[in-house]
Amino acid sequence: MEWSNAKKFVIVLLVLLNVLLAGLNYKQNRENTMTAAQERSIFEVLSRNGITMYTDLLTEHPPMSRLAVELPSYNKETLERLFFGSARTTASTKGGETVYQGKQSSLTMSGARGVWETKAVKSGKGEMTKTEALREAQKFIDNTEHFFGSYGDAIIAEESEGFRVNFFGQYKREKVFANYFSFFVTADGIQKITFNYYPVRGYTGEKQDLSYADEALLAFMREWKKGEHAEEATIDRMELGYARMESNTAADGVASINLEPCYRIYLMDEEKPYLINAYTCQILNQ
Repeated sequence: MEWSNAKKFVIVLLVLLNVLLAGLNYKQNRENTMTAAQERSIFEVLSRNGITMYTDLLTEHPPMSRLAVELPSYNKETLERLFFGSARTTASTKGGETVYQGKQSSLTMSGARGVWETKAVKSGKGEMTKTEALREAQKFIDNTEHFFGSYGDAIIAEESEGFRVNFFGQYKREKVFANYFSFFVTADGIQKITFNYYPVRGYTGEKQDLSYADEALLAFMREWKKGEHAEEATIDRMELGYARMESNTAADGVASINLEPCYRIYLMDEEKPYLINAYTCQILNQ
């Protein structure tokens, strides 16, 4: 009898504990979520200043840690396998850059950044579609995932001589702006690849609260109004992810770079985004 009562007591206690935790989680989620009033307010302020939002507003802002990455380490054989189909190249180094030269293609490496280009692919998009350009670029991303990691959905832009296909890195569920691949694809194939890659070590430090998207938009608006722009602007994309802020040395002696959460705001007809630190709400660059 006593054991039966004890079990009932434990069950009731667990139920109450679950209800309490659910309530705390709900409260925390509400504290990290914009209200409907905040959403209306930021749309009105932007509209009065000639700025239109043509994309979804980020409304949830859970605390985020920094992301520790490191400089990549390559060897000649790996780069030849990834970019030259295992064909042999000649390597030369000058002024901090290493150039790997193949028969018709070359790869220039400097730290985390690389540029591969080939003379074997002609310019001109011909009858090529965005879907076909994406397929070409996606094939490279898929074939090198074992080395360069995962990348999110592509952003495709049509240009006079071909298509620009951009991919940004992904770690777990977060975007990593510091890692990217940019392909220039013509009807003849991939003509040029520009990329930046930092191997991810993992999250570091305590999670910190983020500035809300409306605060970031106000910071952008103030910066935009300083310049010589047209009277109106359209925001066609807003993202939250990790970008490079600082570097230091990890305890194991490996150079570690800490990426911080940042908002990126893209304007229609402008290639480069506005970058805003999500911790401090400071404009970093354009």
